[in-house]
Amino acid sequence: MARRTQLIAGGGVALLLALAAYWLIVPREPAVAVTSAQIAPAERVLTLNGRIRPRLEIDIRPPAGGELVALPFDVGDRVSEGQILTRIDDGPETAAIAEAKASVEAQKATLAQARRDLARFEALGEFTTRREVEQRRLAVAEGDRELRRREASVVEARELRDRRTLRAPFSGVILERPVDLGQSVGTESIIYRLADLANPEIRIEVDELYSTAIRPGMAARVTIPELGVRPARVAHVEPRIDPETGARDVRIRLNSGDLVVPSGLTVSVDLLIERRERAISIPRSAILQTGGGARVRLIDPDGRVTERAVQFVDWPSEEVFVTSGLAAGDRILFDPSAARPGERVRAAD
Repeated sequence: MARRTQLIAGGGVALLLALAAYWLIVPREPAVAVTSAQIAPAERVLTLNGRIRPRLEIDIRPPAGGELVALPFDVGDRVSEGQILTRIDDGPETAAIAEAKASVEAQKATLAQARRDLARFEALGEFTTRREVEQRRLAVAEGDRELRRREASVVEARELRDRRTLRAPFSGVILERPVDLGQSVGTESIIYRLADLANPEIRIEVDELYSTAIRPGMAARVTIPELGVRPARVAHVEPRIDPETGARDVRIRLNSGDLVVPSGLTVSVDLLIERRERAISIPRSAILQTGGGARVRLIDPDGRVTERAVQFVDWPSEEVFVTSGLAAGDRILFDPSAARPGERVRAAD
């Protein structure tokens, strides 16, 4: 009985050894990673980096030079449209206004006297000459013109003084203030850099090879650090290409109007160039580019590798649209170099 048990055990060991030898000696079909072609909705996307820029940004410069006598805001402060940003010493303009007003009052007195003289001569009737009456009428007309001229001088002097007071052209945030109170400034001096940070724009540069596919109104997605993905639209496409960089400037505007983000922040932008409801899209890495055109390697129903010519939309993305050469259900090698045509392989999970 014991001998019989030993024989059965020995036979089992021998069988296991034989199976192991067969497994090692007999060649096995290599496993390759594949993807199955499917017809499904797909997007053609152009992904670029861009920078946040204010929708409105302006340098506040004085129209006339002088000493800063009021500078109420600093970097980071919010201001409202029409709010006074700074005042420049307006002493000369104030003196000019006072002088112009005094001149107006003097001319009013002169004109009043001329009108009284005219009325007196007109009342004399036949006891005066027509020439004397016309001279008085001319004096009144000239006095009235002179009064209007002097009143215009007052308005002009006030306008010159008002130019010494700078107001915010729109509501926004002070980004820079490179001057200090009491400093003398000129017409080229920057008092403030003011920006509207609400609903900012994103500026991207698009290579000329792909820029013709972009148009205003095109949908986009913007990925903002800590805020996630936000919907957006193409607001502007520069009509010219920069000859030095070979790129066109494109401005993207976020759909949400209440979003405030730092100016200059780098973000990722996905431009939705095209969307197809029925398309076959495969990884770009699965395509062999040769002198004879684009080809892919597939596994046929017998497990052998075949090669087939395809046409696709050449676009800088990981997934591309295949326009001809593939059908739903085709099994394509992720890596064409993993097996040669004619080899028998098995699809890896």
